[in-house]
Amino acid sequence: MRGWRRRARVAVAAVVGLWGCLAGCSDRRPEKKEPHDSQRVRRVIEPSTERVGPLPPYAIRADGVGPYKLGEKLSDLLERLASGPRIALFEIPGVVHRNVIRAEDDSILIGGEQASTASFVAVVGGEVARTESGVHVGSTRDELIAALGAPAEDPERARDPRLIVPSSVPSLHAILDAGRVAALVVQSAVPAARRPTDCARPAATDTAIGACLTAAGELVEVRGDEIAVRSAEGERALAPVLRLTGVVFVAALRSAADARDELVVITRSDEAATRTWWLATYRLEGARLARMLDASALYQLSTTSARWIGADLRDVELYLELTSRPDAIEVGGLLTTLSATRAATKIRDVVVIAPASVPRRRARPAAFDASDAGSAGPPGAPVSPRPAPDAAVDAPDPAGTESGSATP
Repeated sequence: MRGWRRRARVAVAAVVGLWGCLAGCSDRRPEKKEPHDSQRVRRVIEPSTERVGPLPPYAIRADGVGPYKLGEKLSDLLERLASGPRIALFEIPGVVHRNVIRAEDDSILIGGEQASTASFVAVVGGEVARTESGVHVGSTRDELIAALGAPAEDPERARDPRLIVPSSVPSLHAILDAGRVAALVVQSAVPAARRPTDCARPAATDTAIGACLTAAGELVEVRGDEIAVRSAEGERALAPVLRLTGVVFVAALRSAADARDELVVITRSDEAATRTWWLATYRLEGARLARMLDASALYQLSTTSARWIGADLRDVELYLELTSRPDAIEVGGLLTTLSATRAATKIRDVVVIAPASVPRRRARPAAFDASDAGSAGPPGAPVSPRPAPDAAVDAPDPAGTESGSATP
């Protein structure tokens, strides 16, 4: 009897243990295996197509236009722009050598030497940028002067009258066309000379500029290709009328040697396949204008060289600036090309040209044939100073076409 009970208790214990084991095993769940790294789905974030940074209209300031600043590396500026052909090389030996970056749908141009920094920023679009006072491409000359001040005056500097540097912003150059701003160019400002003078130039008029050819001061009237010197009040003619060919502009430029002005005359000769810009200087000697510096060829362009910069020769223009030095006259300025579509934005390109220097030396009166005025050498080659189509009054004039009698 006892043996039976012992066997029964062992059997019950075995059944209970088996039940507990089954119950415990049923609660265990299979572990979830993590996928291998190579099987994970990677998230790809596409770069934003939205523009980051300031948007036009930009502010035109003394150091640049909006995000485009003078002195910045061209390579850095290029990286900020959308991909595509945004940079062009302007290369005409003796005239221009610059890289130009086109930005803002070609409305802003940033230029400088190759692999260097930005030396100028030009605006040719009307809505892309403006000054704090509201001046923009399309403003009138009067609006420009009212907002930024009269053109800067420096007796030892002269410039094409179509090129205005406002007195309040000497780093800004405004190119005028038909009385309106056609382009605005920001470049490094040049300090004005501060030499004392005992002659104040008479105020300019619509047809005359003020000059100090003598200590009394004079008005120089320019009518087409005719130049006349009159007294400061404009009543008396002081010299025979000087008749030239192809006059671009006439300016008074102070000579540092004797604190006296000389007349600088820029002319242009147009041939079938070339354009040449010339410089000559005159002084008032007694009762005549004497040529002091033989006409010197400054820049020459040809139909071929114009095509190198993607332009037609007739659509290329130069706006020159002159600086007086004791031993030379330095010349620089801007080159422009026109838009092929002749759209609202008339100027397509603006580029700073290479500097030229014309040594000062007294001219030797000489006769010449005006028909060879444009044959100054092959396009792009150095051009030596030589007589141009502007026979001076101190040279023989058998035809009587270069000067006339002064009328009191």
